[in-house]
Amino acid sequence: MTHMKKLIAGAAVLLSLVACHERKTVLRDTIPYVKQLAVDTAGTYPLLQSYRSAGTRGSIVLIGEPEATLSLASQFKSVDAVDNIDGKAVPDSLPDFSGESFDVVMDLYNAPYIRMASSSPDSLREVAVRNAVMAVDSIAYSNALDAASRLPKSRAKVFVLASSLLTEFGCFDIDTLFRMVGREPVILTSVEAMLDEASRSGCKRVAVWAPEQARPAYEAAARKTGLELTVVSTTGNGILRPAFRDMLRIYRTNHPNDVLDAVLLDSFTADPDELYAEQEHIHRQITEEDMAFDRILAPHFRFIEPKACLTSACYRLLREKNLFTHDIAYPSVRYYQTEEGWDGDFVLVEIGAGYLFPEKTPSSHVSDNH
Repeated sequence: MTHMKKLIAGAAVLLSLVACHERKTVLRDTIPYVKQLAVDTAGTYPLLQSYRSAGTRGSIVLIGEPEATLSLASQFKSVDAVDNIDGKAVPDSLPDFSGESFDVVMDLYNAPYIRMASSSPDSLREVAVRNAVMAVDSIAYSNALDAASRLPKSRAKVFVLASSLLTEFGCFDIDTLFRMVGREPVILTSVEAMLDEASRSGCKRVAVWAPEQARPAYEAAARKTGLELTVVSTTGNGILRPAFRDMLRIYRTNHPNDVLDAVLLDSFTADPDELYAEQEHIHRQITEEDMAFDRILAPHFRFIEPKACLTSACYRLLREKNLFTHDIAYPSVRYYQTEEGWDGDFVLVEIGAGYLFPEKTPSSHVSDNH
């Protein structure tokens, strides 16, 4: 073993105890795949060392299941919540991420994550790491079955994990891998973004409507905010408003005397307006159950969803770390999806915006590179 490999192996033992975005020592080890990549001096090691070498010129990479990443990309492209000059919370008729490049990694090959989280969590941890490594790479493909169909792509400067399951099963390993090669990744998660929004808005007691497998991620993040948090897992009958009632029934059974300030929606496609309409129906107290539900919803009760929270958190982070490109241009977006490749494994394939959005009009102000 070379001297460099010995140093890396030693660092692996120490850095495997570093949680994603936490500096406290925790009893957790990274997966073997991460340790394997960290000593791949001919391939992955130098690739990861190149992270952030282009300064602010890299892309903001959205990683997750197709529906989630597409919905989040739409939010990032169009959001105008602040003044781009001074950062004040006043719209200025310009996209907040003017000049930024987005790479949308739609993980079609591995979705749905809930299946893997239930049956093979370590496999999902590996998937998260592999997507992050592909995001840092400068190549993708135009044809999954042709190894020669290489295309140039930008390198990631910020990772946005559009999945609480990726946060639980992968964020730690991504963070550990980069630190093992001497780099500190910039990672945003929907879990931390929503909890931070709840804390910033003065919430004290919140429920999280999320899969049971994501519970540890939310509970770990909540310990840093001081929020009283309860994770409730239910799918109802697949229809949003009845499912919300199912969630309230479960919460009320376990916490009959609590009053909720907010419900965090672990979904990128749930319509908050539809849920507010159901809350208003409950507030009219037509049935005894409505009256019981109304008593556990605070007068200032609100729903907190991940898209707005992530765009807000990303904007603050780019300003704090001086990561904005400061280019005078509309946001540009490139779309990729994971597909089975020529060797039976998954690779990153670029997908044209025209294929994803055939109804898109040429007069759109927001740029989609394809």
